[in-house]
Amino acid sequence: MNSYFPRTGKLIGVISILVILLSSLWLIWIGETNIRYSGDHKGTMPLWNKWIPIIVGILLIRFLPFQRNKYNPLQHFDPKSIIIQIVVLILCGSLFTIGLLFVNFQGMAFQLWFMISKITLLLFTPLILFLFYRSNPKQQQSKPIKSTVSIKWYWPFIVIIIWVYLNFFSVFSTPFVSMGITDPAMLIVTLLVGFLINSLLEELFYRVWLQTRLELILGTWPAILLTSLLWASWHIAVHGSGQWNVDMATVITNHGIVGLFLGYLWARYRSVWVIIIVHGLINAHPQQLLEILFN
Repeated sequence: MNSYFPRTGKLIGVISILVILLSSLWLIWIGETNIRYSGDHKGTMPLWNKWIPIIVGILLIRFLPFQRNKYNPLQHFDPKSIIIQIVVLILCGSLFTIGLLFVNFQGMAFQLWFMISKITLLLFTPLILFLFYRSNPKQQQSKPIKSTVSIKWYWPFIVIIIWVYLNFFSVFSTPFVSMGITDPAMLIVTLLVGFLINSLLEELFYRVWLQTRLELILGTWPAILLTSLLWASWHIAVHGSGQWNVDMATVITNHGIVGLFLGYLWARYRSVWVIIIVHGLINAHPQQLLEILFN
């Protein structure tokens, strides 16, 4: 499956790689190699501890059997419609980032603004857009293509298991910080809401809706790279320290790299639950889940 604009895709891919590479080198140059890994507290970890599980995960995805060989569920849609949808989705993602960066809200007011803007821009607006095109009788429907590779369902879960071990239980693990909620019911509700608002909604918008369409226009890796940077950008608002240059470089070298892993999982396996599970584990440390089970 060829992209509509391969040259543009290559250019965007090269620029995106340079942005990630230069951000990483600059943080190393200024000695800011301990990065924040959560918006809930100010804990830090070495950036390479974040990179190693991701790099191993990407290599596993590349060399283990995969589900869909050059498969895109939207490849029979009208190119003009796809381009229009991409423009609207990128505008929604950009407005979400800008809206978080330039408001003066703090505490609960910011949390409320965050939820309203996320649901409005990343869920309601795209759904209205898709319903408009679905109601158009001239719009061609997607025709799934059978995979040319015979694969067992457990291959992506092998990737997840190895990544979980490296990311949470090895020498490279992300430090665990308890949420401090002692009521099990309240903890479960908090995790569930976070899962729906963050893991589920973000993966639907950035990977399933946006990246899938960008792959048709730009190619697989340029789409993954561009989507990862857009997804990373809004985290400046919740991971920021007040230094814009450091904050921007930090989210690019942290969430930008994580986005490559999530995007590649989606591009190779086309399983939405795989990327939602990974995103959910990133947001809720497995030890947090163990606290619920054993306390």
